[in-house]
Amino acid sequence: MPTPKHDLPVGFDQILAWMDRCTLQEKSMLLRALINDTAALTMASEPSLAKDWSDPAKDEARKDP
Repeated sequence: MPTPKHDLPVGFDQILAWMDRCTLQEKSMLLRALINDTAALTMASEPSLAKDWSDPAKDEARKDP
């Protein structure tokens, strides 16, 4: 499987190797931080997406032909 492109200063394999050396407590802390960041991003993007969802012109464009 090809490795996806990203802008991280380290390789994905380096991140996985670092995580393998983390304790269970450190992995748990990282997972909580990632979940919190994902939740914050989701909540922040909802108002922006709602503008598109409530656009009558876009609703018309999405109708079946």
